[in-house]
Amino acid sequence: MCFTSLPPRVMHDDSNMVPAVGKSSAISLTSQANDGVTHGEVSAFFAKLFRSTTRGGNDPVATLIPWVCDVLQSKQSVMAYGRDLSSFLCAMRDQGIEPLAVNADHVKLFKRAQQEAGRCPTSIARSLSVIRGAYRQFAEKGLVRWDIVQDIAAIKAPRVDKNTTPALTEQQAVRLLHAIDISTLQGIRDRAMIHSLFLTACRVSAIVGACVGHLEFDGNDFFLHVTEKRMKKRRLILLDAARSVSEYLDRGGIRDDREGPLFRPVSKDGKTLLRSHLNRGSVWRLVRSYCKKAGIEAARLGSRGIGVHSLRKTALNNAIQNGAQMHEVRELAGHSDIRTTELYFVRKDEDAERAARRIQIR
Repeated sequence: MCFTSLPPRVMHDDSNMVPAVGKSSAISLTSQANDGVTHGEVSAFFAKLFRSTTRGGNDPVATLIPWVCDVLQSKQSVMAYGRDLSSFLCAMRDQGIEPLAVNADHVKLFKRAQQEAGRCPTSIARSLSVIRGAYRQFAEKGLVRWDIVQDIAAIKAPRVDKNTTPALTEQQAVRLLHAIDISTLQGIRDRAMIHSLFLTACRVSAIVGACVGHLEFDGNDFFLHVTEKRMKKRRLILLDAARSVSEYLDRGGIRDDREGPLFRPVSKDGKTLLRSHLNRGSVWRLVRSYCKKAGIEAARLGSRGIGVHSLRKTALNNAIQNGAQMHEVRELAGHSDIRTTELYFVRKDEDAERAARRIQIR
C-alpha cells in the first residue's frame, strides 16, 4: 500500500546547544520562524555582540552586515549564523579575548571545548565555517592580519557523515498519520500539516512559512506555493493531502484569510487558531510525539533520531522505491545537484539484485 492514499475513514476523520564555554553570556538573535529578520535587527544584534570594538577606524559590524545580507538569503540562516558567532565571541570574552585579538589557537581551543560539551560534528563544522567566514571579511577590511585568517582557515572540521537523518518505512509513515487524533482542532491541523510534508517532501521551513493564499486549485488538482532555501519559489502538488488541508481550513475557519498563516498555533482552550505561524521547534516536537503514539522509536541511541527532516527523507525514498526516477525525485526535492538527491536514498542489499534482474543479456 502506498502511503499517499489513506483509508477513506481516516481521510475524513539538531537542539541549538550553546557550548559550556561562554554559555552564561551568550547573546541570542531570536525571532519567530516566520517573522522577518530586518536589516536593523541584524545590525542591532551585531552591535551588541561587538560592543565598541574597532580597529584603525573600521567597525566589525559595518564589515559583516553587507556580507551577511548578501550571502545568507533566509532568516533562518541569519539566525543560525548569529547564534554560532555569538557563542564563539562570548566564549572568547569570557577568557578576556577581544574579537579582533583572536588567533588560530583560540579557535582550536573553542573547537575542543565544543567537542567536550558534546556538540555534534555537524554543529561544530558549521560553527567553524561561520568563524572562518567572519574573519575572512575582517581580513579583507584590514581588521586582522591575513596570516591569522589563513591559520584559522586551516583548522580542520570534524568528520561529518552526510545526511544521517533516519527515514521511516512506508508502514511506519502510515502508522504515524493514523496516530493523530483528529477529533480535535489540533489533530486536524497536525494531520493536514504532516500529510502535506509527506506528499510535498518540502522542508519544514517552507511549510510553516506558507499562507492560506499560497494554496491554488487549477480545476483538477490542489497545489501549495512555497518558498524554499535561497528564496526559491516552488509549486508543489498536494494530491491526497488536499482533503486533509481542506478539512483543516473549514474546521479552523481560516479559508478566506488569504494573507494569514496556513498552519497556526491552537489557542489554550483548543477551540480556535491564533493568527501567527507555527515555529519549526513546535513541529519537531509534534512529530516526535506522534512517533511515540505510533510505537516508533524516535530517539536513536548513539545516532540522530527521528525529526521533521525524516518526513522529507521518507517521502523521497518512498517515491524512489515506488518507481520514480532519480531525476524526477531531484525535481521533487528541489535539489540543484542530483548528487544531493542520491545522498537521501537509503540503499539496501537487495538493490544490487534488483539492478541485476533488469539486465537483458540472456
